[in-house]
Amino acid sequence: MKYAAICLLVAGVLFATATSWFDGNPDSVPAAGARYTVSVLPADPVEVRVTSCQAHAVTVAAAMPGMGHALPPVGTVQADPGRFVAEETLFGMDGVWELSITVSGDQGQETISLSTVVDR
Repeated sequence: MKYAAICLLVAGVLFATATSWFDGNPDSVPAAGARYTVSVLPADPVEVRVTSCQAHAVTVAAAMPGMGHALPPVGTVQADPGRFVAEETLFGMDGVWELSITVSGDQGQETISLSTVVDR
């Protein structure tokens, strides 16, 4: 049952991401872990909003498995409470990217993964 819920969540995120990119305007992509919920704007610079619990720090790592690209984690700057903006650009090319969002805060540390399509 747990795996079915995870598969359903991933399918929903992928569907929402794919349909939001057809008009050329990036929309935020929601994702949830066991402790934190985030909303990610997959543009350069990447913006992460922690929408549940209080976060103190966020890092973002990006990989493009289809092309064999992977980038080391990038730190963020807290722009507003719960809103973190990447310190560096992440996306070197358009395509499907896997993001690993590591959130540290009141509930400990957790990494949340999601897929998104980048079309600049």
